[in-house]
Amino acid sequence: MVSNNLKEDLIRDFLDQKKSINEQLLLIDPMAASLRKPAAKRLFHNGVIILLEIIAWLLFLGCIALIFLMDRITPFHILNRLIHDSSLREHYSFADFDLLHWAIIALVALAGILFFVITRMLASIRMKNTVLNIAGRNMKSLAEQMLHRKAVINSFEQRYELELPSDTDSIVIQNPKPHNDILL
Repeated sequence: MVSNNLKEDLIRDFLDQKKSINEQLLLIDPMAASLRKPAAKRLFHNGVIILLEIIAWLLFLGCIALIFLMDRITPFHILNRLIHDSSLREHYSFADFDLLHWAIIALVALAGILFFVITRMLASIRMKNTVLNIAGRNMKSLAEQMLHRKAVINSFEQRYELELPSDTDSIVIQNPKPHNDILL
């Protein structure tokens, strides 16, 4: 009687494993397939993102340098000359030129802040792509292990076709040994 319960439990466990493997494969296989796509299909290749990140860092540093060297750089040194030119003071006030100078500095500073934000966003995208590549690789190996387990279960089903129930929702219980009703 104990072996009969053990056999029923093993059959029930086998059928539960088969059902759970099939459900897990239905969930994991599409995710693994989508994560296995190259990074270029998701957004950009990692090298392009690194290149854009370097360019954005250089532009950020260029904006900072422009703020401090504005009086020495060719198009902006004219503004400095206009501020110090006494003949233009008759037509324009010193505050107008000073306001223009500070407005240009504020625009360059805003551009620098935006380049810094873009740089941080590119770094974040690069890190996320790395995590997605690792997750895709792990999901692929997990799906391979599950497919191997499913193949083993299918080989057991084919080998013991008569002993296993054909319906996965029911368990066939064999009748115990016939009872001996001989009266003494």
